[in-house]
Amino acid sequence: MLNGIQNFLQLINANWTTILVILGLCVGMVQKIQDYWAKSDEEKIEIAKAQIKETLLTLVSDAEMDYGEWNKTGSIKRSQVINELFDKYPVLSRALNQKELIQWMDHEIDGSLQTLRGIIDKQLN
Repeated sequence: MLNGIQNFLQLINANWTTILVILGLCVGMVQKIQDYWAKSDEEKIEIAKAQIKETLLTLVSDAEMDYGEWNKTGSIKRSQVINELFDKYPVLSRALNQKELIQWMDHEIDGSLQTLRGIIDKQLN
């Protein structure tokens, strides 16, 4: 019995920094989760929209690269971006108002295109 306690104390003594780091990470994660669940639905939606906006910029730039040499392919690029967005975030397919969601995506795609063109213009000059 005493040998087991001694082994346990030696384990703690040898790994005390690792144990403290793991405990700190657990406490931090619990606090982040509690903060998220304490937010209202509107705040949670805004957080999700901010993440989707970042993803949209990447998807739009990928679509522009895929169809860069083709003229008049805006609708194809748009559908590719929206399909990839639904693939990346399957929860979007459960949104109640799909029409409003698609309109919001269209607006954000236009904004991402303007941002992308601004970045390209800045790099070319």
